[in-house]
Amino acid sequence: MPFGSEIALTPGLSIFERWYIRIFGVPILGLRIRARTILPLLKKVGTPRRILDAGSGRGIMTMECAKKFPQSKVIGADLLKQQNEINNLIARQLNIDNVQFMTWNVLDLHPTERFDVVISSDTLEHLEDDLGGVRMLRDTLNPGGYLIVHVPHLTRNLFGWHRQNWMDIEGHVRPGYTRASLIELLEAGGMKVIQCIYNYNSLETLANDVSKLITGAKERNRAIYALFFPFLLLIAWVGKLYRPKNDGSGLVALAIRKD
Repeated sequence: MPFGSEIALTPGLSIFERWYIRIFGVPILGLRIRARTILPLLKKVGTPRRILDAGSGRGIMTMECAKKFPQSKVIGADLLKQQNEINNLIARQLNIDNVQFMTWNVLDLHPTERFDVVISSDTLEHLEDDLGGVRMLRDTLNPGGYLIVHVPHLTRNLFGWHRQNWMDIEGHVRPGYTRASLIELLEAGGMKVIQCIYNYNSLETLANDVSKLITGAKERNRAIYALFFPFLLLIAWVGKLYRPKNDGSGLVALAIRKD
């Protein structure tokens, strides 16, 4: 099944939308690119008992975690109650019984239970106090727990052309991080960085730039985007064949809680 095709079960979609998603998977290009580097890092965390996806959105990454770790309890946390209800409905229809979506503000997490793995994708750039945010995420972890963080790089790198990453995305308070500044931030927040790698190589960045040009990162021009998405997906798919060593437009880090 194509990645994210489970959202075809979302109530209210037209027949065309359902078949389109079943054929191509979730039509969110940035999510597809991020997942290709975030999900493989889960191979390095052992067998976690509890996983938190902090900022689960449509729940696609969360349900992928639940499928990878069927013996684990996976929580998707997001502020959008209606979306969480839809995600829970889809999970029940798919008989994924080890996942639950809960309405928590991921910018102010105070869960009563702790986790062995926490995933935070594109959250820190929204926080004025990003160090406080890292400390908050650390405090949700059990001793020896793992944090997987994705953030935009400070610059977008396109075939040697470097420019500041987007600041016009709603809620962004900074364009991104350098590899060194992200490692420094995580270490200051009580984490030990095991690995910090680049993603969004030039082909993936090109596809993502065109995607944003069409949608404005707000799901506008949906018909035009539906026409272009298969071609953008192909460009990004070719791009996945190599990982940028020092010039990607995104960063993903795996860190372990220091005690």
